[in-house]
Amino acid sequence: MNIEIKEAAIEQLLKMNYKENEGVRIEAIYVGSCSIYVEHELKIDNKNEDDERFIIAGVPILISSESKKHLPDKVFLNYSDGLGYKLYSDDETLRYNLQLKRVN
Repeated sequence: MNIEIKEAAIEQLLKMNYKENEGVRIEAIYVGSCSIYVEHELKIDNKNEDDERFIIAGVPILISSESKKHLPDKVFLNYSDGLGYKLYSDDETLRYNLQLKRVN
């Protein structure tokens, strides 16, 4: 898994105070109902046993093994004041207007 965080997003993410064992969780939740799609979320959460942890430019990133199944091999995270966080790949925008929330 390759995660690239753009400078604007790094600046915003470094403003957060991370507790020990916390990180920014990039979550991809498979939703199967009338339509089948993947919902993406961004939150500050504690590291779980099945999480892979990355440190990118000083920002702790968490991705569960389940989320990895539903994310492209390479994802980008960016930020703009107007649209919040944007998660995307080389091929598509996965979600924009993501807001970072603390789980705990």
